[in-house]
Amino acid sequence: MKWVFYSVLMIVFYLFSCNPIIKGFCPLLLIPLATAVAMREGDLASGIFGMMCGLMMDIANGSSLVGFYALWLLSVCPMISLLSRFLIKVNFISHFVMNAAVSALIAVLDMLFLHWVWEGNQSVVSFIRVVLPSYFGAVLFSVPIYFLLSLVVTKMYPDEKKKLDSSAQNSDEEEEKDS
Repeated sequence: MKWVFYSVLMIVFYLFSCNPIIKGFCPLLLIPLATAVAMREGDLASGIFGMMCGLMMDIANGSSLVGFYALWLLSVCPMISLLSRFLIKVNFISHFVMNAAVSALIAVLDMLFLHWVWEGNQSVVSFIRVVLPSYFGAVLFSVPIYFLLSLVVTKMYPDEKKKLDSSAQNSDEEEEKDS
């Protein structure tokens, strides 16, 4: 059920990318969604979901090379998943930092490969008017997206910890009865 919710969110954020809410400003909401899912899911699942979010961004962008965003999100999301599993605590601060780092990395690569190569000296104008506001919007909306995902995940699976605790208690009681 949560993957259905993730997919619905991906489609809704894709529609926001295709039809900007604010004139000329289109926040890339699929980046914070991919990083939030990567912090909560396994590395394979987050890689595939990141690739799908990247393909949606490629389709919405229209002018980019097909697979550009998919390649970068496919490589970054499993790393975020592994970091959140072994090194960092999963909370909104770490999501904000991870999302800001991913957004900065992809913004630099976007500027380098999609603007500077084709536009040359005029790429500074597109960087200031298009690239910076879009990626700033991705960083700005990262915290609400994280809280939305964590609210839904806790509402869908509220008893997981209780089930784990009760199964551990039941196994301890069975061991005491056996001995």
